[in-house]
Amino acid sequence: MALSPEALIADLHETMQKRHPRPHPVRQLLLTGRLTKEHLHGWARNLFHEFRNIHRFFGVRYQKCPIPELRRMLIDNMIEEEGEDMIGKTYPSHAELWVRFGEGIGIARDDMLNYEPLPGIRAALEMYVSLVQQSHWAVAIGTGLVFEGGGPKRMKEEREALEQYYPWIPKRALDFFRVHEYHDEGHGEFCFDVVRKYCMEDHLQDEMREAVKSRSDIMWLQNETIYQAFVRPSLSAETIQEIEGRLE
Repeated sequence: MALSPEALIADLHETMQKRHPRPHPVRQLLLTGRLTKEHLHGWARNLFHEFRNIHRFFGVRYQKCPIPELRRMLIDNMIEEEGEDMIGKTYPSHAELWVRFGEGIGIARDDMLNYEPLPGIRAALEMYVSLVQQSHWAVAIGTGLVFEGGGPKRMKEEREALEQYYPWIPKRALDFFRVHEYHDEGHGEFCFDVVRKYCMEDHLQDEMREAVKSRSDIMWLQNETIYQAFVRPSLSAETIQEIEGRLE
């Protein structure tokens, strides 16, 4: 039996929480100020791969969507991603803001732009593009609630941790996080509204649950790839036991 709109949203939140009950070790270390500058470099260089390729799944969502009013909202979303400065507002593309964050932590612009991401990072992007391509159009949009639904809170926590524990990072370099603190609130609510209105059939609700699990796993894979390559090898046995033990 299909759930009501609000019951479905609550069910999806519970599904995400159960999928990965604890924050990934990379996030635990970031929020407690225990990533080194080298760790931050590996994290930043590799996450850039998704940010610079966001058009690959945003474009699919737009292409698949049959509702003109929703396509207009998707265009607004894409303008923010590609740079609201093109319509006379303040910020450039989110990819450019991430490059500036990289510069703020000591990564040269050319280094960021020309960096070859780890295989797991490349695979994660392809997995998400494939998920969006294969999903019902409303589910494809709804998968955005995994990242954007919790975006304002997550980005605020990350910005505050970077300001507190890494005061050597210039304030202006954190605009990527500030932008997502307010943009993702609207983006996340848009995703929730689509799910509430267009995922009211049993089979779509089942598909939405599985898609949320997959998107959560893809984001975990990104962090795990970075953790294993750049972070874990330099941690003490005590720290590894502490942060990995929390996952049990």
